[in-house]
Amino acid sequence: MKHIIYLSLLLFSSALLSAQPKDSTKKARMETLKKLRRDLYVKKLSLTEDQAQKFFPVYDEFELKQREAKQAFRNKWGNKRPEDLTDKEAEEFLNDATKLRESELSLTKLYHDKLKPVIGAKKLLQLRRVQREVREELLSKAKELKGKRTPHPGPGGRNGHRPGGRNHPPPPPPDDF
Repeated sequence: MKHIIYLSLLLFSSALLSAQPKDSTKKARMETLKKLRRDLYVKKLSLTEDQAQKFFPVYDEFELKQREAKQAFRNKWGNKRPEDLTDKEAEEFLNDATKLRESELSLTKLYHDKLKPVIGAKKLLQLRRVQREVREELLSKAKELKGKRTPHPGPGGRNGHRPGGRNHPPPPPPDDF
């Protein structure tokens, strides 16, 4: 009996120890990507240190609010296929997509007004292009940092397949209609 308890404790402690490097590796990867993101924005927008200190809190808040609005839309419509919607649901989808666009536009206006005094109109004008460039570079770097991890096979895994063997794309985002 003592051997079983000892063996159980040994297995449990080894499981805990093996889980820690994965978490710390993931945190280290995230920190690396956050630092790279900051450095890329500073470099591509030619921000001074003072501008950067004022820019990132406002810009991060803007991105968070945009993400929340899009996530609410995805939570409601992400698992529904357009061909499976009734006419009433399709109408509701279009109304929700329009509301999302309006929300994005009002957020853009609000945060342009907040960012313009911080970085100036010229840099604000460049921001859209810089966002695309930074996103592409971060995705590339994330793939590089991810390294040799293999995707999880099978339905519901990270290989893009949905549970139940259905691999239907969600309805197009509002940009596609």
